[in-house]
Amino acid sequence: MKGRAFLAYAIVTSLLELAALLAVLLWVLPAAGLVVPRGFIILSTALLTAVSVVLTYLNLKAIRLRPVRSPDVGVGAVVVRSLTPEGYVRVGNELWPARCETGDVARGRKVSVVRMERLRLVVKPADEPSPGLGCSGLKESGAPRRRG
Repeated sequence: MKGRAFLAYAIVTSLLELAALLAVLLWVLPAAGLVVPRGFIILSTALLTAVSVVLTYLNLKAIRLRPVRSPDVGVGAVVVRSLTPEGYVRVGNELWPARCETGDVARGRKVSVVRMERLRLVVKPADEPSPGLGCSGLKESGAPRRRG
């Protein structure tokens, strides 16, 4: 729904909500023997109107946002929830569910996007070690790799 259509929809629904509230406060409750003070009626009407205006403003602001693209292959990311082998990575300002096929990746480590499967990123460490080493920097046998 675009901005003007949403605004018209929001105005109509807000007016219907106000009409329903006033009907309950002015006719239903008094018919049941409950008298509602005028101050409460004015306050509740003003509160509902204010909430409707704020929510409509926030929704219109969200409608104007551009759609987010999925990250491109090779783009860098930082692990925010350890990939064991699934977790979350931050790409720019967005959090994405991710998976590392070759092992675990600790939080804070840099990774790069290999591909996307549905809405989950498949990643590898940014400093991808030589073949045979997993994302955790361990050989597939579990022995630590030697430096030097």
